[in-house]
Amino acid sequence: MGKFIQDDNNDEIKKIKVTFLKSFKLCMALASLLHIFFSILFFIEGIEFLGIFNIFSAIMYFLFFLHYVKTNLVATIVLTVIEVSLHSTLCAYFIGWKGGFYVYPLSLIPVIYFVSINILRKEIYGHIIIGITVLNYQLTKIITNYRQIAEFEFIFDRIEEPLYTFNTVCASFIFIFLVYSFLTEMKNIQQDLENKNDVLKNIANIDQLTNISNRRHMNEKLKFIIQNFEKNNEIFSIAICDIDNFKNINDTYGHNCGDIILKAIADILKFNCQKFDIEVCRWGGEEFLILLKNSDLQKSKKICEKILNDIRNYETRYNEEIVKVTMTFGIGEFNPTNNDIEQVLKIADINLYKGKKSTKNCVVI
Repeated sequence: MGKFIQDDNNDEIKKIKVTFLKSFKLCMALASLLHIFFSILFFIEGIEFLGIFNIFSAIMYFLFFLHYVKTNLVATIVLTVIEVSLHSTLCAYFIGWKGGFYVYPLSLIPVIYFVSINILRKEIYGHIIIGITVLNYQLTKIITNYRQIAEFEFIFDRIEEPLYTFNTVCASFIFIFLVYSFLTEMKNIQQDLENKNDVLKNIANIDQLTNISNRRHMNEKLKFIIQNFEKNNEIFSIAICDIDNFKNINDTYGHNCGDIILKAIADILKFNCQKFDIEVCRWGGEEFLILLKNSDLQKSKKICEKILNDIRNYETRYNEEIVKVTMTFGIGEFNPTNNDIEQVLKIADINLYKGKKSTKNCVVI
């Protein structure tokens, strides 16, 4: 918004926050047309001072519409509040309360609060300006009661009701339109913040290479499932699996090939999450961890053997060569007698080590 938008380098934020600016610019165009209408009306009725004042007001709002709103929204709002307040006071003096011009300052409340909250970053400024607006409203009533009415006492009698209706309808439309734009803008800003929080959450919880959970996120899941175990006493197992001879793959084909293999393994694990009640993460390097819910050692072994079979069947072509990989799995069970998660992870790691030292390409419990 104004300087606020100019200083923001994020195109997505600019796109979201431009909504209220467009609404306010439309109001500037409408204000310019209204003052042209009022200027003609006042000249016809012989109130030349108000006619001239409205000509300058129309020019001011037209310039705001063309340029000033974009370059400095705060100054535009301040000048608009001053002009609207002064115009309503002058109309009260020359015409009286029956003209209905006193409602226009109140229609600016949404834009005043938008600027104070989203640009000035302090609601107190909005409260102060609204307080001044309310005082101006009371001043208008006082001026109406003590004005000199001799010259203009009956000048608007024949159009009192139409003019009052016209002004209240126009002011109400502006108010409702700005309120709607304000609420829409705040909703968009809130959604933008939620989207950014989601992105940050994903960055914190997702492994950027494989696009599955990282170790940090899995540790949080383990805390949750342990709490669930304490309530429902449902055992679960942990499998730590490691790509066999992964260093040789990197040395032979390069790290780019190694990354392709890691992504493929992660995809296979994610695919098996759809078939079994498991969750997976990249535990570190070429190691992955599988959380097998409501699953003892024997059931977990069968699931891991099916996953291992999918990995054995996987192959990729890299630099005109077929690359195939295998994995070794080590499993530990979390149960009432072995309810220390660190110990379960240690058992899974020991079993993985046993498999690596023997045949590899196997599941060890």
